[in-house]
Amino acid sequence: MSVLAKLLTEAEIYGPEYRGGLANHLPMALVALDQMGATPGQLNGYVRAHTSWLERLPERSAAAGAWPFRKANREAFLDLRADFRRRIVEQGWEAVVRAALPDLVRGVSAAAFHGLIRTAMGVVGRHDGEIASGLAYWAAHWQRLGVTLPAPAGMESSTDPMTLLARLRSDPRFAFDPKKAPDLIDDALIAAAALEGFGEVIHWLDARQCHVADLARAAAALYAATGNFSALHGVTGTQATIVLLPYVREQSVLVPWLWQALAATYISIGRPQLPETDTIEAWRGAETPAWPDLLQRALAEEDEHTVKLCYSALTLGRTTGDRLFRWLAAREVGALKEKGLPAWRR
Repeated sequence: MSVLAKLLTEAEIYGPEYRGGLANHLPMALVALDQMGATPGQLNGYVRAHTSWLERLPERSAAAGAWPFRKANREAFLDLRADFRRRIVEQGWEAVVRAALPDLVRGVSAAAFHGLIRTAMGVVGRHDGEIASGLAYWAAHWQRLGVTLPAPAGMESSTDPMTLLARLRSDPRFAFDPKKAPDLIDDALIAAAALEGFGEVIHWLDARQCHVADLARAAAALYAATGNFSALHGVTGTQATIVLLPYVREQSVLVPWLWQALAATYISIGRPQLPETDTIEAWRGAETPAWPDLLQRALAEEDEHTVKLCYSALTLGRTTGDRLFRWLAAREVGALKEKGLPAWRR
């Protein structure tokens, strides 16, 4: 058993959340660190530094048959995890993920995207227990963003997410004051999705022609422009979606729901000004440290969101060939002196 597998197994004693709704990032960060080249000592050191605030799960027997009947029941995590574990033993994790995704993706923003992200990290780490935990977390916190309405007659769709974000910004129906939003990201998304007209937004994107990578670029541009904490989860969420893409029949199973969640995220942070094309190109062309240097900086970071963002930027950069993701990682670790840290870290 690898050091990562051992640590992930040992971490199963902790609940998926703590302090009333904050996500337990330990297993996700461990996979990210391992993928970026962390040594066994670094992985063990990270565990020692990141467990004191976590909450242990109760020691009790879990009931069988929880999925899908106890979906959206936050008290059912242990039972859902036991059910997914049993299914993985019987069918293998790939079959279980393939079977669960079409239902789960309709609530892709569950727990501020962390159900999705934790599942994807379990897949990256090839750890059955962590995949079961991710699926159970996603299922227990499953949430629908408003009511999806039929597309209005004559409505034009687009393949460009940035164009659609600009459309959201100009539509008065989606005015939203983030200062009045709930504190937790997933609650803020639900509040944004309750606005009149949001039910049609899912149809704005041509999901058969727009690739997840296009959504990743849009999420990256939004985070680059704002440094906003909620926008960060759009980047890590799209990267997680790309990990899971091979386990759905076609990308249109995933893309509409990811777009809907990104739209709600943009609304929830107040629809800030979007960057101009020239600005994005300047970020892409900016001088940044090479990836080996950025990864060493990322491995020394204590904040789990920074660790995950750097890992997501690394993998999205490899997947798309887009230098914007390297710029994001460089800013995240403070390697762009003229820019400083992103807004949420200041």
